[in-house]
Formats: sequence, structure tokens, C-alpha cells
Amino acid sequence: MTSTSDPDGDRSAQTEVERLRAEVDRLAAALDHEDPPDAAAKSAEPRSQWWRKIIVGVCVLLAAVLAPLAVVATWAHDAMSDTDRYVQTVAPLADDPAVQDVVITRISDAITSRLNVHEITQEAVDALAQRGLPPRAAESLGALLPALDNGIDNFVHTQVTKLVRSEEFAAAWEQANREAHTQMVAVLTGKTGDAVEVKGNAVQLNLAVLINTVKARLVDRGFTLAERLPTITATFTLFESADLARAQTGFRLLSASSTTLPILALLFLAAAVALSRRHRRTLMVGALAVAASMLVLGAALNLSRIVYLDAIPTDRLPSDAAAAIFDQLVWFIRLNLRALLVLFLAVAFVAWVSGPEPAPVSVRRGTSRALDVVRHGSDRAGLNTGPFGLMLGRYRGAIRGVVLGLVVVLYVMAAHPTGGYTITLLVVAAVVLLVVELLARSPEPAATDVPT
Repeated sequence: MTSTSDPDGDRSAQTEVERLRAEVDRLAAALDHEDPPDAAAKSAEPRSQWWRKIIVGVCVLLAAVLAPLAVVATWAHDAMSDTDRYVQTVAPLADDPAVQDVVITRISDAITSRLNVHEITQEAVDALAQRGLPPRAAESLGALLPALDNGIDNFVHTQVTKLVRSEEFAAAWEQANREAHTQMVAVLTGKTGDAVEVKGNAVQLNLAVLINTVKARLVDRGFTLAERLPTITATFTLFESADLARAQTGFRLLSASSTTLPILALLFLAAAVALSRRHRRTLMVGALAVAASMLVLGAALNLSRIVYLDAIPTDRLPSDAAAAIFDQLVWFIRLNLRALLVLFLAVAFVAWVSGPEPAPVSVRRGTSRALDVVRHGSDRAGLNTGPFGLMLGRYRGAIRGVVLGLVVVLYVMAAHPTGGYTITLLVVAAVVLLVVELLARSPEPAATDVPT
């Protein structure tokens, strides 16, 4: 008795394996859609289980509603309440040309309006005239006053521009915002401070730190008249709301619920899946609902941007600067909604592709055939993975669970996962699972002895 390898036998065995696999998929689909065995159960189920569908639907709806609120609440707590993260958020505004232009104008106007160059030079001319200055000379000096005013204004504006366009301004901007942050949070929680003040419906940043820096620079350049400047309080509008009291109430509620809302959203989604008779389909629908809510949140941000720009007076803050500030402040929200959009679309795809419907079954069957072709090709090329491949095949399910668990842990542990981070995480996990599938081998059937 000898053991031989028959190529035709191998092909027939492979065909039989594929046929059995297709039959298993068909039976799984049939079991998934199978109704209760007896007619009584069929008629009784709709009357006794109708409440289940309603509760599942309500849970999915609540998860979709709470998910965007959770993103905004996390933004209110992390990006706006935390000083370091707030400074990190607004720091790029120091390099924005529109914001720089507004700061240059505010500081220049605040300084030149208090210098009173015309009044000072007129006093000097009058004093000279009293000391015997010829009237013609006094008249000529008086005619030069407007040019002198413009020259000093241009000099101050030039020095302010040089400061604001330099790296020194970025450091001063960060310092001003860091000092102002505590007061700004106090404003949003219903209190006021020195660095941030409320005028009407506007929350404004005090530019005293920057003005003092400009005064010191003017004195260093030989413009000693700046030493006579009193304490100047110029402001920069951070944001403006038609109903600041309502904004304060919303901020307090969101900041207080930043931990509760994400947990509630996940619990409602988990409850919907647990109560549903078709867990996989409910998970897919729930994930798609949460992903859709992220799109709604993005649309709401775009609409809020339009409303905000229409509401804020251009004489208080030009539209381009207001747009830059709004975009920078909500950047954290956009960052998180993109990450959640990618994540829940991936969850929905996994739930769909693992389902018993004909389309996902065809996808899985085609993928299995492609992997089988690659495996057999590597075996024929002498790249058999041996005992290691058998071990991977034996623990394939556990390996999948570990990889997916690591994905969840890494995503949850990330401080603020971005859409790019989420995509990278999912791609790496998919590559790892693909490599495992390519290297895994199932135990071969025992060789059959045939007579020679």
C-alpha cells in the first residue's frame, strides 16, 4: 500500500470544499431568516414582540441624537475648558493674516489716539511763539503739523506691523490667551474677569500685553514720546452671540455632561443590538445612524458659520477674521466628527459583510476563493507555512478577536483620534487580518492508501 497524490483528486476535493462552504452559507442564511416552527408561534410573535421593535428603534434614535451632542460636549470640556488645549487651539490664529490685520489696526489706533501728537506739537509751536519765534516761522510750523501727524501715525503703524508679523507676536498672543482663558471660562459660566470682558453680546480679549510690548519697542526705537502714554485698554472680539445668556447656559450643560453623553450614546446603541432579534442588522443600522448624525453635525456647523458671520458687525470684527476665528475654534469638533464618521462606517461595513444576505455572502465567497488561490500558489512555490500556519488556522477566531479588541482599545485610549488616525488604525488591522488569513492553513485530511 502506498500513498500517492492525485492532481485530479486534489481539484475535486477543492471543488467539494467550495460546495460545502456554499451550502453552509446557505443554511446560515436560512437559519437567520427562519420563522418560528409552528403557525401558532408565527401568529403570536407579532402580538407579543411588537414592543421590541419600538424600543430598538427608540434606542437607535437616541444614540444618533446623543452622539453629536457628545462630540460638542467633549469640545466644550476639553478644547474650551482646558487652558493648554485652548491655547493650542487658538495659537494658529497668530499666523492668520486677517487676524493680524485686525490686531494691527486695534493697537495702532489705540496708541495714536492717545498720543495727541497734534496737540503736543501745537503747544510747542505756541511756546516758541511766546519766546519770540517770528510769526511766519510759527505759521510754517503749524502748516507742517498734519504731515507730522501722518508721519508719526505711519511710524507707529510700521512698528506695530513689524511686531505682529514677527515670531514675538506669536509668543505674546499665546501669553495673552493663556492669561485670558480663565476669565473667558468665567464669562461662559456667567462671571467676568479682567483679561476678558463682555460688552453687549461680545466677548473681547484685552490686548494690554501686546500694547505694552509695542510701547517698549517704540521707546527702544527712540520714540520717547511713547513713555508718556497712559495705560491703554484695547480689545479684540473673540466671539459674539445674540443671546449670550443662552450660550452660557448651553456651555455649562455641555461641559458638565461631557462624560455622561458619550457613555449614554454607546449604552443606547448596545441596548438596541441586545434587544433586537437580528443583532447584526441592528448594529449595521445603528452604526449608519450614528454616522449620519455626524454628517448632520457637520452641516449644522456650516450653517452656524453662516449665521455667525451674518450676525457679527463688520465694524467690530471683519468677516474674514471672524471666519478664521470660528473655523479655528470648531476645528476640534470637525476633527472628532470625522473620526467617528470613519469608525462607524467601518462598523456598519463589518456588520453588513458578515451578514447572510446574498451580496455579502458573494463578497465573502469571492474573498475566500482569492485567498485560496494565493495560498495554493504559495504552497506550489514551496512557501508552505508549516506548523506555524496550522497554529494560525487553529486559533484564527481568537486572533481576530484580539486584533479587533486592540483596535477598540487603541481608539479609546487615543486622546483625540482624528479621521486619519482612525483610517490608519483600521487599515493596519485589515492588513494584519489579511496576512493571518494568507498564512493560516487548515489541517489536511489524512492521506488515503490506494492499492498499487
